[in-house]
Amino acid sequence: MRFYQIMEFRASAEDAVADIHRYKETMAGQTTARRATVCVDRDDPGLVVQIVEFDSYEEAMANNAQEGTQEAAAEAEAETGGITYRNLEVVEVVDV
Repeated sequence: MRFYQIMEFRASAEDAVADIHRYKETMAGQTTARRATVCVDRDDPGLVVQIVEFDSYEEAMANNAQEGTQEAAAEAEAETGGITYRNLEVVEVVDV
């Protein structure tokens, strides 16, 4: 079952995009993430919401356990002052 990990933190859009590209390069061939979407709240431009898609919860947890992911998360926590995580099971996707 598809799984989304949502991260909310304070940063500029440019920094958030640069960070996800750096992570992609660092973790080339190792990450189990399928896609990362970086969003900025239009009503609060300093709030970044990053949506990372995985094939399953198990794949997400395996990715989280990797050393490169742990290092990137610790660095991001320090740079942003904290990250709020949400772990979401996808129940249904409907094309409308």
